[in-house]
Order: sequence, then structure tokens, then C-alpha cells
Amino acid sequence: MKHFIFVALAAGALSNASVTAQPTDNSFAVEGAGRLNCLAFNSARENKASAEYQRMIGFVEGYLSAANRYEPNTFDLTPWHNAAAFDIILKSHCAANTKDTLISVVQRMVTGLRPIRVAQFSPMVEVGDDVHKTVVYETILRRSQAALKLRGLYKGEENGKFTPETRNAILAFQRQSSLEATGVPDPATLWTLLNP
Repeated sequence: MKHFIFVALAAGALSNASVTAQPTDNSFAVEGAGRLNCLAFNSARENKASAEYQRMIGFVEGYLSAANRYEPNTFDLTPWHNAAAFDIILKSHCAANTKDTLISVVQRMVTGLRPIRVAQFSPMVEVGDDVHKTVVYETILRRSQAALKLRGLYKGEENGKFTPETRNAILAFQRQSSLEATGVPDPATLWTLLNP
């Protein structure tokens, strides 16, 4: 009987939800970790294995994945970013803005990442060697080749292929930029090479 009452109440709540007026100021509910502030992130970051830190990074990854759905002309808003990259972005912002909520920081990230998004589907290419490997969009490899060419490090075609010439140009760029010299376009290399 209790189960029936709960189901009936839940069904009533759902049916009433559809007649409730939508807010006109573009506000929306934020769940879980999105409500936490930068001070909480800074504290949780001290133990990256903690459940709290993992919830926060998971919130960021989920929000940005959902943004791929609603952002116009967007296939992937964060085409080379991973949890470590999000951590660096949050650490940088939260160091000086301890009262900002995670949701406000991530919303700013959406705006800041628009210029580097992949607008349409692009095949993924596995690049590297037995020691250093990654997977990158062909589009991002083409952009990398163009950026390396502008720096005088690459003379080949901008074709999105991971050729020995592309690898050597990435190595040269990594050395110039004091990055780990792997010849692989990892997130740190792409951030340094392509971030506007």
C-alpha cells in the first residue's frame, strides 16, 4: 500500500510539473556538485582521489558533454580536453575566485571554448608510438598542422594525417614550449598550440 501511495504522489508531482509556468529570466535548477563554490573545489582538489573531487570533475564533464547538444554548430566543445585539462582550468580560475560556483565557472568555460570547438563530425585518428599514444580528431590534427606551419615548424600538407613530418613538427614545438617532448598532440600540447 505504501508503494502505491508513493507512486501516486510521484505521478501527481510529474503531472503538476507540466502545468507550472517556466521562469522567464533563463534561470534553471542546478543539481549536486554544480552548487558548490571554488573554495570547496580548492579544498577537494587536495585529494584528487576523494569522492567530492571526482563528483566535481564529473559534473564539469557532464555539463560540457550536454553543451555539445545545445550549443549551435557544435559537435564537440572540448575536442582535446580531458579531466586533467578541466582540473587545470578550474584550478586557475578558482585560485582567484573562491566564491564563484562551479556552475558559473563551467558556463564561462562554454563561452570560452566556443572558438576551439569542432563544429561537425570528424573522424578520430590514433597517433603516437608504443610509448606515447593518444586519439585526436582529424580536424584538430589539420588545425595543428596549420598552427605549426605558421610557426615555421611544418612544411607539409594540412591533411589531418599523422605523418613523420607532423610528429617532428610537434616535437619541435614541444621543445620550444618546455612541454614533455613526445611528438604526440596531447591535451597540454594542443592547449598551448591552439588555445586562442
